Amino acid sequence: MVHALQRAGQRLAPGGILISIRPHRTWRPLVSILTPSRRVPVARLINSAFDTRLSAAEAALARVVAEGRFALAGTRNHTYSARLDNLSQLRTYLELIAPPRPRFPPGRRARLVALWGSQPRGSKVEITESLVVTLLRRT
Repeated sequence: MVHALQRAGQRLAPGGILISIRPHRTWRPLVSILTPSRRVPVARLINSAFDTRLSAAEAALARVVAEGRFALAGTRNHTYSARLDNLSQLRTYLELIAPPRPRFPPGRRARLVALWGSQPRGSKVEITESLVVTLLRRT
């Protein structure tokens, strides 16, 4: 990733902004069921294999700042929620994530299926992901 950041820096004019969007290190994706009257949290997805890649991405950002190629312009935490009509859409949503994909903790997928079967018509499945947005300014 350091090489990609260096190449991006070569393309940006001085003062140009590079935006890095990555998953939050500790806030795991949350799957909930939304009914017309309430939100029922079901599971926080896990992905222990992703931690190594996330550490490498954070190290690469720190390295290009330490080398003086970029200056840190800001960092913010954000959440993104997708509302899906059914469980098959949730399966597709998760399959579209590049490997390694997050997964349900033991027993939580079965709990989701059981809860989904008892929800009123018009309910939605919501997946909320927490992101870190970092802005780097080319020096």
